Amino acid sequence: MATARSNTEQHATKSCPHKDGFFDESSYQVIVTEDGSPTIRGMWDETYHSISGALQESLHVYIRNGLRYFAQRNAEEGSLSQTVHILDVGFGTGLNALLTYREMLSGLFPESTSIYYETVEKFPLPESIIQQLVYTDSEQEMEFFRNIHRGKWGMPFRAAQGFTMLKHEGDLIGYHPAQKIQIVYYDPFSPAVQPELWTSEIIDGITPSLQKNAVLTTYCCRGSFKHVLRESGFVIERLEGTGKKRHILRAVYCPHNLRITGVTSSSMIK
Repeated sequence: MATARSNTEQHATKSCPHKDGFFDESSYQVIVTEDGSPTIRGMWDETYHSISGALQESLHVYIRNGLRYFAQRNAEEGSLSQTVHILDVGFGTGLNALLTYREMLSGLFPESTSIYYETVEKFPLPESIIQQLVYTDSEQEMEFFRNIHRGKWGMPFRAAQGFTMLKHEGDLIGYHPAQKIQIVYYDPFSPAVQPELWTSEIIDGITPSLQKNAVLTTYCCRGSFKHVLRESGFVIERLEGTGKKRHILRAVYCPHNLRITGVTSSSMIK
């Protein structure tokens, strides 16, 4: 799932899309964002991505400043592993996964490198909504997109050559990734809508599954979440945002205050 934009009810959360807790397929509406890519509007005027551009937001926050940053840093250090392990918090439309696959096809990693992609989603989208989401005109990418949505929940499956996916249907609370994670796309609904997912309880539940120097990116720059990340062992950077969002965050997991190559003191948020 991507960023939620909400301007009314605080009881409307990803975990409970209605105040009474019942799922209603009619809650969802596919809309076109300013860059021409689709997103979803739910109850109480929530959207899964920025209205300024769904594709633009995911590319900037999670691909350019997360995946590409990780690949470049590890290539320079000669420490790139044979399998890159990614955790996507909020599967939603599957856009982050699709863009990750596109980067793999573009040659971001050596041909021998594979991707293991874990994701968590409490309420998977209905098929009728998924069929309306078109993010590419590439048949290869469209086939991948269909595969990731059709793949069974709760067990690893091959989404494409070199790309394994594991979808977990349920809460992030208490979830423990199956693999040691190197990249985290932290993309749940906003703290205003889903505050429980921006707490020390959640982040401290994830950190035991992170490799040293794992990279986390998110659209949220709220001070309370920066504090949570610092207290959980991350070195954080505030980066230029996209669309109407002034800033985003990148955090590198450094539990023992180790020096992180590529993070300068001038860019760290203290």
